[in-house]
Amino acid sequence: MSTYTAKDITVLEGLEPVRKRPGMYIGGVGAAGLHHLVWEILDNAIDEAMNGHASQIGVTLHADGSSITVTDDGRGIPVDVHPKTRKTALEVIFTVLHAGGKFEQGNYKTSGGLHGVGASVVNALSKDLVATVKRDGFQWEQRFRQGVPQGGIGGGPARRTGTTVFFHPDATIFPRIEFDADTIAQRLEVASYLHRGLKITFENEVTRQKVTYAHADGLADYLRTLVAERGARPVHDLPFVVARDGALRLDLALQWTESTDEHVRSYVNGIPTGSGGTHENGL
Repeated sequence: MSTYTAKDITVLEGLEPVRKRPGMYIGGVGAAGLHHLVWEILDNAIDEAMNGHASQIGVTLHADGSSITVTDDGRGIPVDVHPKTRKTALEVIFTVLHAGGKFEQGNYKTSGGLHGVGASVVNALSKDLVATVKRDGFQWEQRFRQGVPQGGIGGGPARRTGTTVFFHPDATIFPRIEFDADTIAQRLEVASYLHRGLKITFENEVTRQKVTYAHADGLADYLRTLVAERGARPVHDLPFVVARDGALRLDLALQWTESTDEHVRSYVNGIPTGSGGTHENGL
């Protein structure tokens, strides 16, 4: 007769749970899960822009087709020592689940990132990750392998501010590591529509192509593009546009066409909500 006691209970620490059960964090290890890694780092960069701290984001698909770099000109991840862990905030953010600056009010008014999960999950599921931070007149860099820090942070003088994250997904986790440039480009273009004034550059080193997305009219530009793509004929020239920025921010663009069906696209904090929600019900 088998026994079942306390010694049979497995306790996973640090980022081990992510590597053991990646599907719980990114939905699976197929193409969607692989690209989810990009979205997590991208969303953190967009959060900086959404809160007025960044105006430019760069995404590079490297020549190997299986590694990505995301750069923003935001404030830069803090690098001072965290009072509780006695490690730098940079290391904590990339190695501890549920560690981030989006839990407390004041740091971010709105955010689409996973509140302290995204960066550490990407790190856990990457063979290699390099985080580079520019702030306070200096540049710091820290390297990780399968989520484990490879030494401390080092750096030197630097101008400007921002964060750069390079990562290469782990082949022992993902059966196939090959990013789809079109999937990434579509996500970046939509983000440039949703965040008016944000400039996003996508460099594809595989094809040696570089494109910049920027839309001064934001949602109005997006609406015009969608109407044209659907081949619908508008019944009025100018769309109805509503923009409110108070305790609750709202951006809305509407246009009636001769089409007999309704087409709605909704987003919350820049994240697509394909299944709808109370915001769509309210509309």
